Amino acid sequence: MLVVYHTIGANETQGLRVDSGLWREIVDLLGAVRMPVFALIAGAMWAARPVANMSALAHKAERLLVPMLTVGTLFAVMQALVPGGQQLPVQDWHLLHIVPVAHYWFLEALFLDIALVMAIERLWLLRTPGQMAAWTAIAWGWYLSHPAFIWFGVAGAGYLLPYFLCGIALVRFGAIAPSHAKTVIVASALLAGLALLGGWIPTDDRFTPAMLACGTAVAAGLWIFPPRWHWLQWVGGYSFAIFLFHPFFTAGMRKLLNVAGFDAFSLHVALGVIAGVLVPVLLRRSAGRMQAAAYLLFGEPARRLVK
Repeated sequence: MLVVYHTIGANETQGLRVDSGLWREIVDLLGAVRMPVFALIAGAMWAARPVANMSALAHKAERLLVPMLTVGTLFAVMQALVPGGQQLPVQDWHLLHIVPVAHYWFLEALFLDIALVMAIERLWLLRTPGQMAAWTAIAWGWYLSHPAFIWFGVAGAGYLLPYFLCGIALVRFGAIAPSHAKTVIVASALLAGLALLGGWIPTDDRFTPAMLACGTAVAAGLWIFPPRWHWLQWVGGYSFAIFLFHPFFTAGMRKLLNVAGFDAFSLHVALGVIAGVLVPVLLRRSAGRMQAAAYLLFGEPARRLVK
């Protein structure tokens, strides 16, 4: 979803510069569920192995913030230097990463949410369904208030937190949920999907109760009944590398095709997505054999390097 989104472009000034039509509608629909799915999975993974101490927080800083600083900075520099690459320009280089760079805002925001949940866990305030419901209500309030404070990813943290908590809840309390709960969630996911496909819910503003409800329902439904595609599971093993590096190669493929004189839209989409997925996979496999590269590019401590 992410690679398709950035191949087509978030709006008519980015990517393939599509301002209307079927692909524009598809990209806008993906925007309604893409980050909710990411954040819910992150919360579920946290709940599977919750460790709330300074060592764990330092590990998360390495895993998320080191690649943000290295790869995010490289992306910003490339955008500034490559002709025609200023689709997401840095407005003030003194505020680099204080004001998040492009899609790397997700790493800052996710780190803030993890740090917040760690603090709550240390106080034993996220152990019962009632406590979870209270924190979810607070998170929904933060989300719907749409905080404009974008520095250090604070606005993004408010956007992700409801879905992150939902992932925790599904893992931590799913076993004690009523037997019909899964049916309700899946039915809600289907209704939300139909509402989005039918255009009954505007997707131009994500900070609405309807968009929050739809994102939560679809992400939770996919978690409960995920598609069993082996090729997608293989891709998932490299998801972090794809997230970090796909814009370099979707944009590179687009420029290469333009230089070669190929302007068929379907060809641009297909080869852009393939490059955005497979080249980061190859990069990850290569960097995994080099300790310094694995750490700087992917935040992998030496003890977890791929051999």
